[in-house]
This record gives sequence, C-alpha cells and structure tokens, in this order.
Amino acid sequence: MTTTQKKDKKITIITATWTEDEMGQRIPEWEPLHSAENIWAYYRQASADEFFGAAAIKYKVEAIFKIRWRNDIDTTMKVRFRGIDYGITRIDDFEGNKQDLVIYAYVIK
Repeated sequence: MTTTQKKDKKITIITATWTEDEMGQRIPEWEPLHSAENIWAYYRQASADEFFGAAAIKYKVEAIFKIRWRNDIDTTMKVRFRGIDYGITRIDDFEGNKQDLVIYAYVIK
C-alpha cells in the first residue's frame, strides 16, 4: 500500500543578499527567494536510518521537505518553516522527472 505525501505545509525558501558593515565585513541578509514565499510542501522529520546514514557521509539531515519542481533552489539557501530556519544539505530531483524536489535539511541553531 502506498501513502500519499500531501503537500499541506507552507514553507519559504530564503536566500542571502550581502551587505557590508562599517568595518567592511560581509553580512548576509536573508530574504525570500522570488516566488518562493509560502509555497506548499510535504514535511517530515528524518528517520533514524536517514539521520545516521547522512552522518556517515558527513552531512546533516533532520527534516525532509518535498515541493513542486523548480530550478532556482540550491544548497546555499535555507528553508523557513514555522519560524525555524533549516540549512539545505542536499536537493534530490528524483531521477530528473521535473515533478518534485526533495530537500534534505537541518535545523540552524
């Protein structure tokens, strides 16, 4: 039996724009990516197998988001969900079908 992964949560993809402070240091300002604010997503916490499997290859996975396919998201961006920012560790386009993207992410503390 298959389960339907209903995209019933709202997330925002945020990207950095860089400014300089008075000492010339670059500072990121995070703002929503164009047309990526309040997009529908499926969300779930990573399973123990996914969590430990990711750790074995040196990246963090605490949450998994699935959204409709788009080509303007990369691992320098973040996902904002329920007021919490998640760093993106990996993006999977599921065999290049251009239907969905699976975003693997971790909570930024």
